[in-house]
Amino acid sequence: MKLIDTHTHLSSEEFNDNRAEVVARALKVCDYIIDIGSGTSKNAFQRAKDLAEAHPEVYFTAGIHPHDAEALGKNEEILKEIESLLTHPKCVGVGEAGLDYFYKHSSREAQISVFKWHIKLAEKYKLPLTIHTRDAEEDTKDLLKNFEGPAVFHCFTGTQDLANFGLTKKIWISFSGIVTFKNAQDLRNVFLSLPLDRVLLETDSPFLAPVPMRGKTNESAFIEHTAKFLADLKKISLEELTNTTSKNALSLFSKIKK
Repeated sequence: MKLIDTHTHLSSEEFNDNRAEVVARALKVCDYIIDIGSGTSKNAFQRAKDLAEAHPEVYFTAGIHPHDAEALGKNEEILKEIESLLTHPKCVGVGEAGLDYFYKHSSREAQISVFKWHIKLAEKYKLPLTIHTRDAEEDTKDLLKNFEGPAVFHCFTGTQDLANFGLTKKIWISFSGIVTFKNAQDLRNVFLSLPLDRVLLETDSPFLAPVPMRGKTNESAFIEHTAKFLADLKKISLEELTNTTSKNALSLFSKIKK
């Protein structure tokens, strides 16, 4: 079993000039790639779908990023299109969606309203929810307190309290290259506190390249650096970390055809 990049924006414009090469490099270290259909443009979900249809190993999600909640959250045409994609055989999840009170690109009210919509969609279609949360832990927990479906806190940078909340629910914790950064000791402590069967890996590419690739455009192939770092941190073999996190991903994103 190889690694699974559970969160990348491979369909974003940053890869327009070399996407084929990036996919080829990714598949040397990854069995599957999940391209996130939100957060890069208003048609991100359509671009993610097209990429997934072009590659057997690529799957996608559909949703509205919290940054775009104000601009897109009341666009009925887009809302209907996103919902229609959730039954696509290669659409494995809803999102990324959630709350971001750090950048404030959309009002809190708009973000909360759109996040509630995503939660209802995840429940309706029985799909996992990919959650973006930054500087909004209390509201995030409040909105998820009655949600019983599977989910993932993507690119986790939260507190131990938020991670513990996830463990009480069906919420996996996903780590990106941030965990390799020099100033991320608190995040490393959270990782060490977690049972490995609740951990996922991701790149969130083209952002957040891990050490030793800092300064480069991140890509799915770089997930191996994060995996090696975490295996060493946990004092386990890379094979064990790879097998467990990939099995976790296949359990969460159950529409992936093994």
